Amino acid sequence: MKTKLLLFLFFALSLLIGFSGCQSNQNQSDYCTVKGTVKGLPDGTKLELLDKFNHWEVVGTGSVKKGAFEIHPDVSSPTHAYLYVQEGMQLKDFILEPGTILVEVDANDEEDLETGAKGTPSNDIDYKCFSLSRSGNQEAAQAIKDSVLNAEQTGALALAKVEYWCKSSAQALGVLDRLSPELAALPYIDELRKELTQRVKTEPRTEGSDIVPLYIEMEYPDVNGKPISLSSVVNDPNNRYVLVDFWATWCTGCVEAMPQLIEIYTKYHEKGLEIYGLSVDANHKNWETFLAKNQLAWVNVCEGSGGRKENSKVRQDYALRGYPTTLLIDCQNGEVIARGELEEIDAMLAELLQ
Repeated sequence: MKTKLLLFLFFALSLLIGFSGCQSNQNQSDYCTVKGTVKGLPDGTKLELLDKFNHWEVVGTGSVKKGAFEIHPDVSSPTHAYLYVQEGMQLKDFILEPGTILVEVDANDEEDLETGAKGTPSNDIDYKCFSLSRSGNQEAAQAIKDSVLNAEQTGALALAKVEYWCKSSAQALGVLDRLSPELAALPYIDELRKELTQRVKTEPRTEGSDIVPLYIEMEYPDVNGKPISLSSVVNDPNNRYVLVDFWATWCTGCVEAMPQLIEIYTKYHEKGLEIYGLSVDANHKNWETFLAKNQLAWVNVCEGSGGRKENSKVRQDYALRGYPTTLLIDCQNGEVIARGELEEIDAMLAELLQ
């Protein structure tokens, strides 16, 4: 199994190198074709391809005909594309690169969003990785991720997955340092590098790093309009650890995580845990109603930006990718010692607050 996997990786990465060497000879109209089948959308539905690496420009359009579609993107170099119903829902995302990219869409299946595409080297690697993960073979999937992220010169697939496959923002910055010259020249890279550099400041320290991640101060009003700062909670002598939860009532994942958050608070509050729940709800009434209905007994404040990056200082300070985001602060020194899944934080608290 391992031999076959290594052969697959060698062959796929060789193809990637080969494509990167000849792509400059491609004409835009001949560069690649995206085609596939569609379930759950009526004939005539308009589709569009958006280029994430280039400010979400529309690089191709098409429509559903007899349950199928075909688009010829206007691109001349590898990029990360998102297939959308025109001015509507997201259907898939994948790498645009030379060749014919095969996409199967099931608009009625939410999990279908994650399955990507097939037919070209980068997309085949991504699809293989997804299939292994879904089948429970995490070790083999991780081997593929590592080979893509740790390549001597990283390409479009590594860039597309850099914030999801990397174990830390420090590792992600290393991937950006090894990008092909063509990708490294994108304005998108400067924006991403700035965001990753900011996120490093509040991620648990990594081996060999001299950066001590400390929480960034914030102060927002509670339901009574009283401003409560994060520092006042961290410096409360009754608290040993503070869990910061960035969330919103309109965020499905946030709402689904609330029972687990309540369980964590119930288990550890008397032992020295406090939660600083920061909602980004723009609708203050929705937030108040949710707090009352669910009886969230910890410290709750509302920032009110609606979660948009351009309107949210806290999202910029903490370089939040989305919601929910949770982190754990050691009150003794203000260091952020965890940032991630509640399961991981729960397990850490079980050790720390025995």
